[in-house]
Amino acid sequence: MAEAGNDDGRCVRLSAERARALLADVDTLLFDCDGVLWRGEAAVPGAPEALSALRARGKRLGFITNNSSKTRAAYADKLRRLGFGGPAGSGAGLEVFGTAYCTALYLRQRLVGAPTPKAFVLGSPALAAELEAVGIASVGVGPEPLQGDGPGDWLTSPLEPDVRAVVVGFDPHFSYAKLTRALRHLQQPGCLLVGTNLDNRLPLENGRFIAGTGCLVRAVEMAAQRQADIIGKPSRFIFDCVSQEYGINPERTVMVGDRLDTDILLGVTCGLKTILTLTGVSTLDDVKRNQESDCVLTKQMVPDFYVNSIADLLPALQG
Repeated sequence: MAEAGNDDGRCVRLSAERARALLADVDTLLFDCDGVLWRGEAAVPGAPEALSALRARGKRLGFITNNSSKTRAAYADKLRRLGFGGPAGSGAGLEVFGTAYCTALYLRQRLVGAPTPKAFVLGSPALAAELEAVGIASVGVGPEPLQGDGPGDWLTSPLEPDVRAVVVGFDPHFSYAKLTRALRHLQQPGCLLVGTNLDNRLPLENGRFIAGTGCLVRAVEMAAQRQADIIGKPSRFIFDCVSQEYGINPERTVMVGDRLDTDILLGVTCGLKTILTLTGVSTLDDVKRNQESDCVLTKQMVPDFYVNSIADLLPALQG
């Protein structure tokens, strides 16, 4: 496959020789999960072996995911189940920084001092569980039918009191009823609007995709006529969560991901080395378009290196 690199030397194919040199200067590797380590419930071939080899070399691994549908512990279980290793028992999940967990940290900061912090959640039970683990009650998870025969009824149905934030994550039960209720809460003074991420689609097996959380966040933003505070990549907040717990040196850290607009942009923004893997969303054609763009922000969405799969790291780790 041809390289997408240009005169500045970015987006160079990561050969075994280059990988050995890179890894010699790196202590920590941060991985996206969906589209990088696995697609759906299937591990990317060779990916578990690559991570096992990195662990054997003493590299510290972290997993930064925009997916809000699992708790840290559930993600740790999936990592172990698919062969990626990681701590078990009381330490399970300490390597994982998902948007459900980091959203809870964000709201704990923003709602400090609130006597009864509560959030209306368009999202999963996992997102609600992470909020509740830091003392923030949640309402709204699960299906919600429209009540009554028309707009007058929809606007007079009782609202849960003391809701101080609307949180939008991945919600397979997203509906007009929920959108209307979210808007009503957001019309209350001081109610925050928080989105876990702006991913427009999620990669599954066999090259298939489903609509991502960003589609839902945009719907709520449009209805409320305000922008959400975004927690996930490329927001710096999620990296700050990792940095505070890991004590990261950005110059000795690599971000590995499959999306230019989230993973790679986060790495560039935070001063990390970056590797794009071609097993998920973004392609080398996307890289080339970004390199040739007249937009300064778009031109930043170019990785230092690319691999066809993170299994390409194995030759540099063997022997």
